[in-house]
Amino acid sequence: MNTYQVPNPGLPGCPPGLEYLTQVDQLLIKQKVEFIEALAGFESNNKYEVRNAMGQNVFYAVEENDCLSRQCCGPLRSFTIKVLDNFGQEVITVTRPLKCMSCFFPCCLQELEVQAPPGNTVGYVVQQWHPFSPKFIIENEHREAVLRLHGPFCGWSCLPDVDFEVRTVFTMLPFLLVL
Repeated sequence: MNTYQVPNPGLPGCPPGLEYLTQVDQLLIKQKVEFIEALAGFESNNKYEVRNAMGQNVFYAVEENDCLSRQCCGPLRSFTIKVLDNFGQEVITVTRPLKCMSCFFPCCLQELEVQAPPGNTVGYVVQQWHPFSPKFIIENEHREAVLRLHGPFCGWSCLPDVDFEVRTVFTMLPFLLVL
């Protein structure tokens, strides 16, 4: 396993454990597929590796929710994702409540709350309605829009990578998030 030991110098205004993110312009998020899940089709808690552009693991993410939600609600289920550094310390908590969603009924769009460190809300990711493309607004803790996140024309893909562009509210940023 190729890991990168993230330095922890303590930058002012940066949540503890996330200093490394100020130095990168790209992150790759890879879901770890469980063998039994792929074989039996039984949904389990998802696990992810967050890598830098050189493929080194810089964070791990684990989903927490109950079995009934995973089996009955599928990708619309509520969840909590805990992001851990390479030392196993939780640095980010992402929470999403259960909401139904359809491109024809934009009244219940998805929303995530992001806490870093856990217990300290630093922002939200709010889905914008669009019939074909995944689009999101990233808000700060005061619910002010600070960034936009745009996915591909079609929200699903049979290809292994799905690219999301991170943009400022007005212009494009040179940052790419690959899922």
